[in-house]
Amino acid sequence: MSKSSGSEQRINELFLFIKSRRAWNTRFQLAEYRRCLSACDSAHQRIVALMHMVVHTQSKPKLSALATFWQWMNSAPWGNRAPTLVELIDFIERTEAHSHVAVGPWDRLFRALEAIDGWGPKTAALFVKCVINLHRSNLNELHFISDVEAARGIDSDRVYLPVDAVIRAIFSAVAEVSATVSVHALNTFLRDLGYGPEDILLWDDLWYWGFFTQNSSSKKRVFGWNPARFWGELSAPKADIHILEEECTAFSELMHS
Repeated sequence: MSKSSGSEQRINELFLFIKSRRAWNTRFQLAEYRRCLSACDSAHQRIVALMHMVVHTQSKPKLSALATFWQWMNSAPWGNRAPTLVELIDFIERTEAHSHVAVGPWDRLFRALEAIDGWGPKTAALFVKCVINLHRSNLNELHFISDVEAARGIDSDRVYLPVDAVIRAIFSAVAEVSATVSVHALNTFLRDLGYGPEDILLWDDLWYWGFFTQNSSSKKRVFGWNPARFWGELSAPKADIHILEEECTAFSELMHS
């Protein structure tokens, strides 16, 4: 992957763009959490509901393999109380033998989920990101781990960007990154550039801007405002469509600069 001064400058410009507009994706994601979790009656139900939401972002989820995991999650021993983060990780890890060396609990959660048939690195990274952001929010009624403070002290841990086709297309445009780059390779690339765990959470905003500015109907993704995707999302900010269209146009211009 290219680390030329030109590509690093473009990556930095991209990072500054999303950093200055963080409220857009935050509002969108919190609305999605409300839609997914508000009807749940317990912490256990919220855990499983969020897992389902994340897994079904896959284009072709492995339903047979996942059925075994859902059965396991149904046997969780917490009852009506919220587990700690470590209790949740311990329970997930018991699905199979693990020998991974993790940097911290969030890295450990990622590695535990990544190893489960039907999950994989992108989906595991997405779940970890969602759990952290949800427990940093004021949606207290939707929290499902008891030690909420664990979501704030992540500087010495490791979190991963959930790399999908949308994000690959962006890095391919600005940094000569392969359109088939793996989750681990792109995350290593960003870490080598000096981006830490908090930065990786912010980099996830790329999905928001990329999703509304890409047309994937042809073999090559084309950047530009995509109203069809906007109107197809229930949580899209309909009252602010004209402002968002301007912002998305500015984002698209970064892809072509």
